[in-house]
Amino acid sequence: MKSADRILARRYARAFDALSKDGAQADARFKALQQALQALRAADAYMRDPAVASADKAAFVQQVLQDDEAVTGFVCVLIMAKRYYLLPAAAEEAGHLLDERLGRVRARVQSAFELTDAQKARVQEALSSFSGKQAVAQYQTDASLLGGLRVRMGDVLIDGTLKGQFEKLKQELTK
Repeated sequence: MKSADRILARRYARAFDALSKDGAQADARFKALQQALQALRAADAYMRDPAVASADKAAFVQQVLQDDEAVTGFVCVLIMAKRYYLLPAAAEEAGHLLDERLGRVRARVQSAFELTDAQKARVQEALSSFSGKQAVAQYQTDASLLGGLRVRMGDVLIDGTLKGQFEKLKQELTK
């Protein structure tokens, strides 16, 4: 995605976030936006077709998304501005804003093998302590890591894997 589009998506996400008075309402609206995104995914070709009038697309959205007026209005604003293509990026940015509002940080944790529930709890506790926020981790396995963990939280990468340590050792030995 172009940086100009990323900036626009962030602006739309801020406007969407501003529709909510508190964290609970923002969380509920974000979940409704995620559901809308899923519901509209099946009609993506129709929604992106330039031959279909914006008014027809807006009417379709209002018919499909009857649950939350704020979400329906948000999607319709994107349609009328000819920026529907920004919806997935705006939803992603809205998720980041919600995390900030609720004092959460998202982390992607990779390990060589599936972690137990107790290990996941310890990792989450350590990440919360490290970040000073409530950590919400998503776990993935990657056998090529050999052992240890690789964690990405925003712009921070913590590589405690055997593969990463071997690569560092290799660089040191080849200097």
